[in-house]
Amino acid sequence: THLSVQNNALVGNLPSELGKLVGLKLLYVFNNQLTGTIPTELGNLTKLTKLSLRDNEFTGQIPSELGNIDGVENMFLYGNSFTGTVPTELDHINVILTPP
Repeated sequence: THLSVQNNALVGNLPSELGKLVGLKLLYVFNNQLTGTIPTELGNLTKLTKLSLRDNEFTGQIPSELGNIDGVENMFLYGNSFTGTVPTELDHINVILTPP
């Protein structure tokens, strides 16, 4: 299952309810104007193989719960305003914080 809403000029917060879509394999919400923090509930999406939240206006720390997503190949997070460092729980994931 895929959810792809990139390039749609979406505004507001990313809904925590997305964490209930536990069958998702791909989540693309890049290149919008989403704000706030990344919901910790996204860590429930353990079947994800692709995750891109890049080029939004997210702030705060990257949630350590994202480390629960073992099968994700790449996690694109650049183009946001995160604080702190990447949590050690994500050491097994290729977290991309700068554009390729």
